[in-house]
Amino acid sequence: MDKSELEKLFALQDIDSKLTELKRKMSTLEESSGAKDVAAAVRARKLQLGEIDSQMQGLLRRRDELEDRSKSLIAKVKSMKAMELRGAISHRDIASTEAEISSLESQRSELEDQELEVLAKIEDLEQQESDLKLQVSDEEALLARIRNKNSHVASEFGAEISEMSAQRAVYSGSVDQHLLRIYDDLHARVGSMTLAKVENGNCQGCHLRLSSAEIDGVKKALSGDFTRPPTCEQCGRILYI
Repeated sequence: MDKSELEKLFALQDIDSKLTELKRKMSTLEESSGAKDVAAAVRARKLQLGEIDSQMQGLLRRRDELEDRSKSLIAKVKSMKAMELRGAISHRDIASTEAEISSLESQRSELEDQELEVLAKIEDLEQQESDLKLQVSDEEALLARIRNKNSHVASEFGAEISEMSAQRAVYSGSVDQHLLRIYDDLHARVGSMTLAKVENGNCQGCHLRLSSAEIDGVKKALSGDFTRPPTCEQCGRILYI
C-alpha cells in the first residue's frame, strides 16, 4: 500500500467522527433534553408524597384514638349525670361524683385540644399533598412532551446513523483491507482522529513533538510502499505528512 491509501482514510475518519457524534447525541438525549432532570424531580416529589402519606396515616390513627378516648369520657360523664338525676347517688357521694365529673370533663377538654392540633396537622399535610400532586401532574405532562419530542429526534438520529453506516460500508470497500483492519483496531482504542497529521513537527493527535529523524522516517515510509503505516510512538495514531 502507499500514501494514496492513507488519504482515503481521511474521508472514512470524517464519516466515523460524524457517526460517533450522532451516537453520542442519541445516548445523551435524555440528559441534554432535560428529561433526566424532570424525571428525577418527579421521583423526588413522589417520595415526598410517600412520606406525607406515612405521616398522614399516623395522624389519622392518632385522631381516631383521641376521638375514641373523648367518646369514652363523654359516655362516662353522661352516665354519672344520669345517675345523679335518678337519685342513684347518695348525698354524701355527690361531692366526689361532681369532682370526678369535673376531672373527666377537664380530660376531655385536653383531648379536644390535642385533637384540634392533630386536625390542623392533617389539614396542613393535605394541602402539601395537593400541591405536590399538582406539581407531579405538571412535571409528568412536561416529561411526556419532552420524551415524545426525543422519540422523534432519536428516530431522525437513527435514520442518519443508518445512512452514514451504509456510506461507511460502501466506502470501506475501496480501502485496502489490511490497512482498514489496522485503522479499525486503532479507532477502537483511540477514538477520534485515528489518522493524525504531522504539523509543525507535532502529532496532531497527542501533540507529541517529533524529532527531525522521526519526521524523516515518516516521510520516507510514505514515499514508497509500506506494509504498515507509520505511527506515533506515544499515542499509536497513524501519521500523515
